Amino acid sequence: MKTIQGLALRLFRDNKFIVFSSIFSIAIAAMLVLSMVLFSFNAQSTLKDELKQMYGDMDLSVGFDTNQSKVVSPTLTNQISKNKRVEEISKVSITHLNLNKISSSIYTIGIENDQLAKSRYHFKQSLGGKSVAINKGLAKTLHVKVGDKVVIEGQPFNLVEIINNLDATGIAPDVILMNQKKANTYIKNNEHINADATYLLIKAQEDTNLLTLSNEIKSYDKDLRIDITEQDPFIKNNLQSLHTFVIVLSVLVLIVTSLLIISNFELLLYKMKNQFAIMRSLGATTKQMSKMIFIQSTVINFSGICIGFLLAFFSQQFIYSWMSKLFNISSSPTHFNLGIAVIIAICSFIIIQIFLLIPSYKSAKILPIKIMQQNENLDFGYSKARVILFKILAGISLFLIIASQVLPTREQNGVFMLLIATLLILLAFFLVFPVWLPKLLENLLPLGQKIFGQEYYVSIKNLIPQVKKNTLIILTISALMMIAVFGSVTLKTIQRNEQEVLKNDFPTPIVVNTRLGSNTKLDPTEFSKTVEKLPDVKSVGYFSTLGTGELKGQKKFIDFNYALVDVQRLQKQGLIPHLRNKHINNSLIVSEDFAKQQHLKAGQTVQLGAFSEEKQDMELKGTYIVSAIEKQMLNGADAYMDWNNKEFSGPQFYSLYVDSNHVESTVKQLEGMKSQFPEIKISSYEQLVKQATAMFYQRWGIFMVVIAILVICTMIGVFNSLANNIYSKRKEYAVLRTMGIKPTGIRNVILSQVVTYIIIGLSIGIVLGIVITYVLLLVDPVKLTIDYKVIIGIVVAMITFSSLLFTYLGNKIGNQNISLELTNDNK
Repeated sequence: MKTIQGLALRLFRDNKFIVFSSIFSIAIAAMLVLSMVLFSFNAQSTLKDELKQMYGDMDLSVGFDTNQSKVVSPTLTNQISKNKRVEEISKVSITHLNLNKISSSIYTIGIENDQLAKSRYHFKQSLGGKSVAINKGLAKTLHVKVGDKVVIEGQPFNLVEIINNLDATGIAPDVILMNQKKANTYIKNNEHINADATYLLIKAQEDTNLLTLSNEIKSYDKDLRIDITEQDPFIKNNLQSLHTFVIVLSVLVLIVTSLLIISNFELLLYKMKNQFAIMRSLGATTKQMSKMIFIQSTVINFSGICIGFLLAFFSQQFIYSWMSKLFNISSSPTHFNLGIAVIIAICSFIIIQIFLLIPSYKSAKILPIKIMQQNENLDFGYSKARVILFKILAGISLFLIIASQVLPTREQNGVFMLLIATLLILLAFFLVFPVWLPKLLENLLPLGQKIFGQEYYVSIKNLIPQVKKNTLIILTISALMMIAVFGSVTLKTIQRNEQEVLKNDFPTPIVVNTRLGSNTKLDPTEFSKTVEKLPDVKSVGYFSTLGTGELKGQKKFIDFNYALVDVQRLQKQGLIPHLRNKHINNSLIVSEDFAKQQHLKAGQTVQLGAFSEEKQDMELKGTYIVSAIEKQMLNGADAYMDWNNKEFSGPQFYSLYVDSNHVESTVKQLEGMKSQFPEIKISSYEQLVKQATAMFYQRWGIFMVVIAILVICTMIGVFNSLANNIYSKRKEYAVLRTMGIKPTGIRNVILSQVVTYIIIGLSIGIVLGIVITYVLLLVDPVKLTIDYKVIIGIVVAMITFSSLLFTYLGNKIGNQNISLELTNDNK
């Protein structure tokens, strides 16, 4: 046993550079896998925390729509509370109460003082019959602080807490939080409604299926409206994007790390196989060889895994927090889950051990002459089979992509089919690439010789017979670039789409709303003229609340939502770009979607009506001309009519769109107008974009750090593999020098080979990354936004650092003693 250990250690000494580089490769792979898995767990936890921050401990909210005559009764509350799947229930009452200081009606929430309500509405102080809490925006308008008195409906209340605004995703209402029983008193007196609550917050028992629980509650009353927090569209889209991102990024990381390990081990195994053959020739048995291989592989593997574990631990504890500060990324604090980390490390050890043992044991058992033949076999086998399998996998992928978009079950199975299609595309490409690579290099020869000269021709000619050894390096670079492109494009697309949604709410840089909704008495003409007088204001246009009108069709009246607007002002602001004629009083501007549905065309005459409460029937209001068909309408309106329209005068002022040369100063000037118009609320697009961007980085910053670390570590691994390959061919370079090539020529040959590897790998990675991203974004089809800065940055970094490193390495090899290089065993 001691003899075998001695032989193993001697092989380590003889190949110490490759052994250390292999340990380093395993350490990088282990760190990447550990970091990725732990970050994935942390990201899931971060999003759950965001969900809890938004909805608290609530799982369901149960109530009736406002247009229904039903209310939540004590009997219904009692029925739900007795359900064995319900852990906790909290009553909420909604009303609008008059705030005396600004003579306006404010959205008011009556809540109980339990933990469920506190977690949902983010307040800490218990609210009694004479105490309230309000949001920061309303407190600023009222110029009040905690401890002051606030007069509501003529009664004084103690202000015990000021809660945060919920304005990071758009224009949010002001709110008063009040004791639930007190709110019910106002609802009973003002609205003559006797209800136990407006709706109920429900926390389910642990591991309860929320759909099952909601169906049980629905059986109590079929008209109940039940909202499940996980089914909120915003949360659902984020969870779906997160899951897809985690799955694909994890798969790509595993591909990169596997290629990195194989690429580095291949040279080690190449050198060890020759030494195994010599030992077998001297009489070593298969059992002895197997023990030696096991000792070597275990030491290399265990050392690499331990170093990788420590690197992952320290990088999460220190490096990631430093990078968060460096890049101004406000991500959630990371937690190193020791239990999961140990499990992943053991799994990585087993997988890498298999990578080490299978080819080595195979070499240990065969005869020496066979080992030598196998070691020098440079061609890939089964080329025709690879091409046939590529075509089959590509066909299946195409079928799955089409099926995910057209099958009736696409809602349930679309994501799964697209993920499978993505994996098959990658597998198909990795199978066929070694077959295509020699042909690609052959095609580069004539063009490269014309542009770069004879040295380039020699370098590429030498690459073609060594495709088998070099393919993994190119695939590793491609996989790295796929991860970078997929990650950066996905994140940029998500960010751009969130900003587009926000931009739809802000057709002008500033939007001024009324806090009173339909109860406002503000005169929009007077208000807009006052705002227009501000020095930095370019233009203003006002907009009403939505009303319901009726379009007379051939057989029946058709409902549509309309808004009253200042047509001339909005046209001047460019918000009605297709309006050309002057028929303002009887003009009807309709949305493109509504026009398509009802087959309307510009210039067409239509009859409009409205439901008459007095007649309890439809009443015609006159003839209107479709003056313009607009692609984008504000606030979801189907149609605009002029504010001076006498027939449709129900809607009230809702918002003023302000265009300004200096947004910040205009916002300050508008804030100063609150003494004259206390009900107004000012929102700035720039401010909300900053808040939305901060939320985006908080949600996705963790992955940006992962991608950055992955790119850096993989670059180190790839350069290490390239350096090992170059060192293994030192005898070839010495032969070239005997043929008259100078040391600078050797450097140019090495640089040509390295840069060719990298450019081919980067190009393929960019194309595959964009294809994969496009396929996966079919889950929720959106316009793809390519992050050119990230892609160009990685390309420039790879080419620059590789050129500097291998210029130094090429000079070093080119200046070695020729006779020593020719006699040195580089295998």
